[in-house]
Amino acid sequence: MKAKITLLALFGIFQTLLSQEGLPTYQDYLTSSWYLIHPSMAGAAESNQIRLTGRSQWFDVQDAPTLATASINGRIRNNIGAGILAFSDTNGNFSQNGFYATFSYHLNLTSRQLSLNRIIFGVSGAVIQQKIDERDLINPRFNDPAITGNVLADNYFDTDFGVSYLNNDFFLHFTVKNALSISKLRFNSFSNTEPETQRRFISTIGYTLGVGDNGLSFEPSFLYLTTPSINEQLMDVNAKIYKSFNGNKFWGGLSYRVNFEGTPITTDNQTVEEQRFQSISPFVGMNYKDFVFAYTYTNQLNEVTISNAGFHQITLGYNFGGNKYRGAEKRWHCNCPAIND
Repeated sequence: MKAKITLLALFGIFQTLLSQEGLPTYQDYLTSSWYLIHPSMAGAAESNQIRLTGRSQWFDVQDAPTLATASINGRIRNNIGAGILAFSDTNGNFSQNGFYATFSYHLNLTSRQLSLNRIIFGVSGAVIQQKIDERDLINPRFNDPAITGNVLADNYFDTDFGVSYLNNDFFLHFTVKNALSISKLRFNSFSNTEPETQRRFISTIGYTLGVGDNGLSFEPSFLYLTTPSINEQLMDVNAKIYKSFNGNKFWGGLSYRVNFEGTPITTDNQTVEEQRFQSISPFVGMNYKDFVFAYTYTNQLNEVTISNAGFHQITLGYNFGGNKYRGAEKRWHCNCPAIND
């Protein structure tokens, strides 16, 4: 029975992996930078940003998923932003490494100085390599023609497109990930089960409210992701709080994620039920002078899981070159920490 439960749970993870073409979408955008998922946010902040993130899942499971990212984004002219993002994503015998280069154009919709009303267009070009290591999958008792016993690698180019609208305390982002249709002949040698079109559509909306005059802000936001080729839909419901103190900023919050597509499971070896992936992610962080530190913990809420150890992520960052294109006054007149940091 345990074997069947494990297989069904692994099937659910495999379904999720199919949607992770390119950089996976976790909650790191809440602690690192919106640029990780929206190319239009390259250069949106008043400072240039360097961010490093490391994510590890299930410390008690061998070859569990890990993700590392390194990015830099900033303004290169008053209305032009740019960014570079590299990532390494591994999950057992599967791995992918990628590099994104981003260009963004910032269009002001108002002539009022320091009143934020802007639309930003962004595009990223990506070079990604995917690998499957089949060397330890050979079983001498069974001759599976789909298992070569080698390391299969495929390189491809892809693009992301995004647009952001920023109006003082309100923000709205929309991004098309994996916009190109790509045939991966190396991985489809014996079947054509992997769809060529794996576009993901990500939209986020939020509002930052100032609470009194004590440097406290509250930011509710929502993320919706859909991948039509595999009928995947998920939503994040987020709540984030900021507190300014002696020129520094402390922040934290909570994110709840639910996947609307279910995975079949059984707990009694008889009844098969549908389980939807659900998780909750508390996070904390601080901006100390020009440095950023953050930690995120994700706990899966489902009845059947691979491990109860949870997911851990650390973010390190550095802001530099602030106010180069802003004139004498330093900050926009709004509760907009993603822009004023």
